[in-house]
Amino acid sequence: MLAAYPISKHLGAKLRLVTLLAVIAVLGVHAYNMSSRFGSAENAADAPGAPGVVGFIEYLIGQTLCRWPAAMLFAISGFLFFHNLAPHWPDYARKFRRRLRTLVVPFLLWSALGLALYVVLHALPGSEPYFRTDFLEQLSIARLLRKLLWLPVAYPLWFLQTLILCVAVSPLLYWPVRRLRWLAVAPFATLWMLGSPTTNWNDWKGLTFFTLGAVLALELRRGSRVVPPAWVGRLLLPLWVLCCLLFTALLRDEGAAWAHTLHKALMVMAVAAVWLGYETYLQPLKDRRAVVALIPFSFMIFVAQEPLLTILKRVGLHTLGSSDAAMLAVFFIAPLITLVMVVSAAALLRKHVPRPYAWLTGGR
Repeated sequence: MLAAYPISKHLGAKLRLVTLLAVIAVLGVHAYNMSSRFGSAENAADAPGAPGVVGFIEYLIGQTLCRWPAAMLFAISGFLFFHNLAPHWPDYARKFRRRLRTLVVPFLLWSALGLALYVVLHALPGSEPYFRTDFLEQLSIARLLRKLLWLPVAYPLWFLQTLILCVAVSPLLYWPVRRLRWLAVAPFATLWMLGSPTTNWNDWKGLTFFTLGAVLALELRRGSRVVPPAWVGRLLLPLWVLCCLLFTALLRDEGAAWAHTLHKALMVMAVAAVWLGYETYLQPLKDRRAVVALIPFSFMIFVAQEPLLTILKRVGLHTLGSSDAAMLAVFFIAPLITLVMVVSAAALLRKHVPRPYAWLTGGR
């Protein structure tokens, strides 16, 4: 059996900072307000581009520079699950019990809270300009359960849903990962790149990067050298930024399948660029006062940002209008307000009601 790979002080700090940057980047993705989906009252971020300077800025930030967090977080989760896993039932059971607390319970709690907020807001007088008016009229037990368990109002929870699936199938992944090594990623990556149908409970991107993290963990446990020379990271991160600029300038309006494949390739490049470029470009951030203050709240920022951010976007655009200046202002201001509100509320909860806070965050 392979020896466990230890989490060094440096690696632990790197994992925490990259996780924080990832959840903040998620705010950038969800701040995007130029999609057809947002206009039709659907929550999910969309990828089509928009003309003009504002379209360029929002697409560059929201759809390229910030489009790596889920992939990175799945890879980190796969690594952390497999870095010390003994492939025997007692160890799987131990990890399953821990993930029950850190994934399943927070998912159910946050999905229920998001749904309750959604129902209350729909019932408020004067809410018609901001929400669909037929939601309460069509309310039923079946629809509530669907919103609670399948399509949460707080749509970023899809990440926890797919991660729960990845953990559930981890016993089926261990031996392919150990025997096939890097080839174990190929089936999931192919399905993801081809755009095979997905659900919140089965996203091929999640299985691709979770398996990638598992492969990296087992390769490190073997003693394989998987980290390239430092110059690779120094070169790759600025090259990725350049590719984001070029994609935004030339291809943000392109709807062909090959363009979507390139967009996914850009995401793969982003994961490598952020991880390998950490020591050169990102490590100095870890001692900044603001970063130190935010790191303990990474999970809270991720799970509590919606539907708050969507509400702030809708109120902002309803108040300021739909001019270019208004859309750009809402794009930058709404996620900033969301971040301040979530972190402030989290700090208060952690201080005054630590037990409920622990349930909401899975003990993080």
